This record gives sequence, C-alpha cells and structure tokens, in this order.
Amino acid sequence: MTDRPDFTESTETVSPRWFQLEGGYTFTYDREDDQRRREHAAPELLLRAGLAERVELRLGWAGYAWTELHEDAARGGGRTRGREDWSQGAADVSFGLKVKLVDQAGLRPDFGVIVQATAPSGSPGYSSGDVDPEVKLLWAYELTERFSLAGNVNLGVPTEEAHRFVQSSASVSLGMSVAERIGAYAEYFGFYPNAHGSDCAHYLNGGMTFLITEDFQLDVRAGLGLNEEADDFFTGVGFAWRFGT
Repeated sequence: MTDRPDFTESTETVSPRWFQLEGGYTFTYDREDDQRRREHAAPELLLRAGLAERVELRLGWAGYAWTELHEDAARGGGRTRGREDWSQGAADVSFGLKVKLVDQAGLRPDFGVIVQATAPSGSPGYSSGDVDPEVKLLWAYELTERFSLAGNVNLGVPTEEAHRFVQSSASVSLGMSVAERIGAYAEYFGFYPNAHGSDCAHYLNGGMTFLITEDFQLDVRAGLGLNEEADDFFTGVGFAWRFGT
C-alpha cells in the first residue's frame, strides 16, 4: 500500500526488513489578478522502512522546485508587456514514524498515526528556516471488495517568514479497484489556513495507479483548486518501488 499519489496517507505500514521508495513529479499552475505562477517539483522522494510489525520509519524530501512568475504590466495602446522571474531551490527534508494502531472491526475503521517534522535544510525561499512538527491521524474503511474510504486529520505548527502558526488539514478519499492491477481514487483535501494570515484552501483531485509488478507501481493524478486561495490546477506522475533485505 503506497502513500501516493493522493494527499491521504495510508494506515498501512511497510513490513519489517522491507523498504519502499516513492517519488514523482508535480506541475502546479495558479493565476491571481495579473500574476501567473508555474512550478515544477521533483523528485518528491519518500523512503519508508519497516522497523517492526505496524511501525515504519519515514524519510522524505520533496526535492527541487523550479518556479516561474509572469506578471502583466499595462502600457500604451491597451497592450501589455510581461515581466518574468525565475527561481529555484531545494525543499526541507522530513523525518517521522508511522504506527498502525488498530484494524477494521465491524463499524470501526483502521486507525493509524504519523508523527513527523521537517528540518531546515532547504534553500532560502524554499525552506521554512525552522523545525516544523506535525501529527496526522489516519483512518481507512473497506466498504466492499472494490470500494474503500480513507482520510486524514492533521495538525501542524509550520513556520513562514519567521512566523510560526497553527495549521490543520484534512482529507477524505474514495478508492476503487478498476481492474486486477488498476486502481482509481477521487479525493477532497484542504488546509485551514493555507498560510500564515491567509484564508483556507480547498481542493478536489483524482488519479489512477498501475501495478506493474508485485513490487513496482506507477501513478498519475490531477486536481483543481475550489477557491481563490487554492492553486488553480496541478497534475503529476510518480512511482513506488518495494524491496527487501
């Protein structure tokens, strides 16, 4: 069970003495007034290592982001000229633990928890500059052999421009088995607030997974922002590879 491509983290953990490497690429687009932003991010790495039954170690690095800002400026004759700015930088690394707490029984879902934090290791403008902790409560419920529900309720204390603030986030995802090796999902997720001093951001997204072998999976996803605070559009592709010792 992978933790990508959706926002929702799975309740399942990697088995002891096994590893799972997940990664991918995301393109994000947003337009606000006269400014357009395009961002490319890769390789979005997450290494999951099974420490014991129901316990895994997690090391993550979103990688590098390349950001293009284009701003229209009016000039005579009603025409516009554009001003473009480029920036790039590395994201902070993250580390944490996932623990599966209980299995589904009757009306009770699977429950799990992730405790994690980021370290200020990234580039200026892309690093928060501080250690940012977060706790995620995970749940999942198998509805039928083909359909399942899952979601997260998260609470973090991120840092933005030297200001620390409380941020909650949540998600709910409907998963479906399309074929023996093909899965699909539709998901809502949001951030409350999206950033320090900002409004909340709400998203809808969906995607598919393709199990190539028992230990290798490919995925694709796309999503839309539902309000002004959210990015307008994002899409991405990725992989997951499981290997043992």
